[in-house]
Amino acid sequence: MRFLMLDLDSYLLRAFLTVAEIGTVNGAAVNLNRTQAAVSMQIRKLEELVGVTLFSRSSKGLELTSQGQIMLAYAREMVALSDEVGKRLTGKMIEDRIRLGVVEDFAAGHLIDILSAFRAQNPKVEIDIIVEPNRRLAKLFEDRKLDLVVCDITCLSRKPTLIWTEYLMWTVRSDFVADAEKPLPIIMFEEECPWTLPTIAALSQRNVKWKTACVASTLVAMATAVRVGIGIAPMMLNTKPEGCRTLDRSADLPGPVRIEIGLYAQPETAEGARYLVDFISRHTAILSS
Repeated sequence: MRFLMLDLDSYLLRAFLTVAEIGTVNGAAVNLNRTQAAVSMQIRKLEELVGVTLFSRSSKGLELTSQGQIMLAYAREMVALSDEVGKRLTGKMIEDRIRLGVVEDFAAGHLIDILSAFRAQNPKVEIDIIVEPNRRLAKLFEDRKLDLVVCDITCLSRKPTLIWTEYLMWTVRSDFVADAEKPLPIIMFEEECPWTLPTIAALSQRNVKWKTACVASTLVAMATAVRVGIGIAPMMLNTKPEGCRTLDRSADLPGPVRIEIGLYAQPETAEGARYLVDFISRHTAILSS
């Protein structure tokens, strides 16, 4: 059996990744400092090389096809390896400062291992970590006060570089016992939080009788309310406070709250920020573990 050997130019792969991230050829051309025709030609050449269509047009711009989604992961890996080889051979050490905005729930858990590994490999890259609510982070990003942001995808209109799904699990103090004769006491997010509506929807789907026992403005406030025993709170598993447990799934209890988190990068970012985006993209297994 003969296998097709592909010689994939890193310039073609970088054009592909930029179009995939921004969603338009014109936007990618501005980001890459090339003409729109040049970027279009590079995408066509890459599609000819791999023998499949990588993008389809939609009302939102260009969307990755199923083959394009497969190509995306490999392209990121190949470009990252190319950069790594160049850095090792030349002895170059990236020096940069990154302004990273992270919603509190992720700053408290998911990103710790990834950022720790990134800093171990790139000790000269400084990272300013800004922890704010979802909508505040989105506003800072839109005002270009952040290079990268991790927040709920409903808060920004642009296309994220990476999306992953999370579930908020119903969390209580270990000795908490719900009174079947009374509404469930729910520790709720603030009204403007994008997770408020899906939380209410999860309660409504099971026709659960509930009341707002407390409104928590931060993760610390929510964790404190749970530990005090005020009520039940929707929390990510990795933020469950000590001495607390998640409720077993059953027909008379609300189901997990599904949310989607996105990683966003400014169209024009410095080398350190671009490398961190690639690093996080290659380590998504940690985010979903």
